[in-house]
Amino acid sequence: MYTSNESGRDFEQRALDIARSIHDPYRLQGAVMHKGTERDALFISEDSIHAYEFTVDAKKAKSQKDAEKVAELLKDISRDPKHALKSRTGWCVTRDEPTAQQRAAILSVAQNSGIHINAISVATLQQRLCNSEEYLRCRDNAPFGSISYSSEAAPKANVSVSFHTPEDNPIGIQEMSSRVANGYRALIVGGFGVGKSHSLRELYYSLRRMHFRKGKLTPFPVYINLRDCVGLKTPAEILRRHAEEIGFSGERSLISAWRAGACVLLLDGFDEIVPTRWLGSAADLKGVRWEAMAAVRRLVAETPEGTGIVACGRSHFFSSQSEMIGDLGFHSSANMVEIRDFDEDQVAEYLSSLGISWSVPDWLPTRPLLMGYLVAMKAISDVDSSGQISQAQAWRQLFDAICVREARILSAVRPDVIKAIISRVATLARSQGDAKGPISMDLMRSAFISVNNRQPDEEGIQLLQRLPGLANSEDRDEWRVFVDLDLAETAYGEDLANYLASPFDEHPLSSVATWSAAASELGVESAAQSLIDQNFTAKAVLTAASRRQDEGRFDSVLADSLRVVSLLGPKEDSVHHSTFLVEGVLFESLAANSSDSMLSRTTFKDCLIQDLDISAADKAQNFPYFRRCTIGFLEGASAIPTWLSDNFTECDIGQFSTKGQTTSGILQLDLPPRSKVALTILKKVYNQRGSGRKEGALSRGLDQASRQLVQSVLSSLLSEGWLIRSTAGRNVIYLPVKGRRAAALKALEKPGDFRLRSE
Repeated sequence: MYTSNESGRDFEQRALDIARSIHDPYRLQGAVMHKGTERDALFISEDSIHAYEFTVDAKKAKSQKDAEKVAELLKDISRDPKHALKSRTGWCVTRDEPTAQQRAAILSVAQNSGIHINAISVATLQQRLCNSEEYLRCRDNAPFGSISYSSEAAPKANVSVSFHTPEDNPIGIQEMSSRVANGYRALIVGGFGVGKSHSLRELYYSLRRMHFRKGKLTPFPVYINLRDCVGLKTPAEILRRHAEEIGFSGERSLISAWRAGACVLLLDGFDEIVPTRWLGSAADLKGVRWEAMAAVRRLVAETPEGTGIVACGRSHFFSSQSEMIGDLGFHSSANMVEIRDFDEDQVAEYLSSLGISWSVPDWLPTRPLLMGYLVAMKAISDVDSSGQISQAQAWRQLFDAICVREARILSAVRPDVIKAIISRVATLARSQGDAKGPISMDLMRSAFISVNNRQPDEEGIQLLQRLPGLANSEDRDEWRVFVDLDLAETAYGEDLANYLASPFDEHPLSSVATWSAAASELGVESAAQSLIDQNFTAKAVLTAASRRQDEGRFDSVLADSLRVVSLLGPKEDSVHHSTFLVEGVLFESLAANSSDSMLSRTTFKDCLIQDLDISAADKAQNFPYFRRCTIGFLEGASAIPTWLSDNFTECDIGQFSTKGQTTSGILQLDLPPRSKVALTILKKVYNQRGSGRKEGALSRGLDQASRQLVQSVLSSLLSEGWLIRSTAGRNVIYLPVKGRRAAALKALEKPGDFRLRSE
């Protein structure tokens, strides 16, 4: 990179590298001694001779002296009979643009000697090597990495890009571009959807501006989509393919510019290079990746020292950080730079840039790609909350969008196949004891075979190695984990829906579950919504639950199935079994609602329930039975109500709600009626872990006078940004608002300080 204090020696070396690349494969005599004087460079081919002098001195006398040295050298070389018929050209190269006096002095020597001598700056010399302006014009009009595969409806918004070093120091785009222009080599990693290609494109634009602002003296950025380079073996092949893809005719000059260090490389998507074979073992897979990265590794190794390189992709494509660094030809973890999800400031900046000021749901993911999809789907908008979709609906649409995007990248794999594979992986992950995994490559391969009835081919191999939403397991080599529990639950919900829709087909969920944990509310709601979209009724889905009950499988899958049926709203005459039994299942949270015709007919035996909510219990209706269950927290009562004592047998309850935390306790506070109703609603929505509360549950436990206030209070809580109205299955639900949980819990802790603004 050019700097104002660049030494004469550094400048001469830079100019010599450019000249060498221009005249390759000419024979270089350079830095030769002629008549006791050093000459900077001499290139001789079969039909021409080129002599160079380089200088940082802007004085007229120095330019005249250089021109005389060039003319003398060319005349003397031409006296040799074997060079007598060759054309002769001289070059006086200055660091800055030649002044009028310099040009006049050089022209005078050229006229007197009869030899053509050019007076040019090093920037002009570099343009002879490669027309950077033309290259950048072509590159601007071509796709940039995975950005081109995102939804066209996704909004365009600029958010400050931030890179994080191994020391957790943030680096802005300007600092990063300055470092790269000065020879910094960075390996940028991040999960799917964090904006790697977007950040690399912003880096490209910054380097592009710097190149033109500095008079084309800084190296220009060459942004290569590595996915276009599948099967290539050499750096030259990569650069030629890149030039062809963007429509740049100077492919040879681009190679020369790279050899001369006149450009910096931005390599996008090392995880998109398709391996050519895989025999199944983890050791073999490492060999496949090493082979697939051969051309990239050579490109990095053969790039001149001091030339910047940035490569980016999903880190979990490799089994470890050390493998990634070695396969790509980098030297140490000091080269690692991470791109992360949006922080709170970036979320605010993103929404502000789109003109959105309305509160967003508490479950909102902060991954840039996902936020973009949610805005495009109107899940986040500056409109009344009644237009919002539920968490399950949003995540299902996100899941679909993610699979469509991946299919655009992997052109031979359909979106529905990718979705089915990830969903099956999510099911198999639960067999490892956790919804997030870890998942071995053998399990992932089994999922592929189960869905496709064949072994994975080349693109199938690549798909398994870069499945969106997965990352490397910290504990096991070649194992993956879901980076987002919500995505894992959504994917499992889709597979659960497939099983419930066809319970007699071969499916992993047909067997007894080897895991004890029930799905989250999101997983259950996702399954229910999928079945609604397929026009399945509760009666049809109940067939799977009944069959499972008849076969004595009282496991977590049965519990999930019954909860799905509940969301579908079964009619009384659709219930084939008067009672169900769920045994030995772990629930993170469970709402025991008397109005739930399925769960109210269920007995929970030897289950572990971290949070059991009975606030919606009603004396006039049935209620579930709990036998020898361990319950961490019983929400909604300071003791088991007398009328429910027979429904709890030999249960161990760790903690009850305090009187002030119960609905009845809040109603006894000395507060305005609407504020008391508001607090009971906030308690139900914000205290319970999960994705929201059904509208009907918000009135339970209230006296008749308070129930009449619920709708007006809900309107106030919506308008004041406390709640979001949505749907789950066929039910209206109310969701917490992102960033308001702390305030809601404070209001419940100090209810005397809380008032509705409309009170």
